[in-house]
Amino acid sequence: MIIHMMLLMVIMGGCDVNVPETRAFQDEFTREFMQSTKETEEGYYTFESGTGGYTMLFPTNARIGDGTYYKPANEYERYSVANQKKEENITSGIRITYENNPSMENIDINLSVLSMKAGYEGEYETFEIEGNVYNYASYVYETLNGIANHYFISFIKSENSTQGIMFIYSASCLDSGEECEIDVGYEEEVAKKIMTSIEFKDGD
Repeated sequence: MIIHMMLLMVIMGGCDVNVPETRAFQDEFTREFMQSTKETEEGYYTFESGTGGYTMLFPTNARIGDGTYYKPANEYERYSVANQKKEENITSGIRITYENNPSMENIDINLSVLSMKAGYEGEYETFEIEGNVYNYASYVYETLNGIANHYFISFIKSENSTQGIMFIYSASCLDSGEECEIDVGYEEEVAKKIMTSIEFKDGD
């Protein structure tokens, strides 16, 4: 990660024309985690964890809240991602907690922790993709004023190491006092696209 950060600094310092006009790169803190100024696929860069433990797709129009980022060691990382569509009055966000610890092997305990963090009381479905096991659920939480918050959550466990991620994606109205039309199918597609793009690096 250090090498690609240095390369990005050289590119951005020497030739501003190469800096994308995207929220991810216009935000000084967020761009430190992007592997390249080029999109990995349309609408997404590749994010590399500050722990070096994993990579994933990252929306070009999102940013990491630097005040939410916490990494006391390479075995643990926590942060939030925000993506606002002001013209549609929609906000979506991701809360991620990464840990490389033998405690990640206890799926039941980790699902209990995830449920508590997300305020979820239901069951999870399980599926596997390319060496990762996903325990996934989606639900709607309605506030007292009737605003619907849509959640897509997962505990993602590497089959080859003690690494795991708690992933909480949410979408709601940006201004709770105004109505908005959330395309739930689209938001779930984005959530699953990001979570299933996670690639853990080898290592215990």
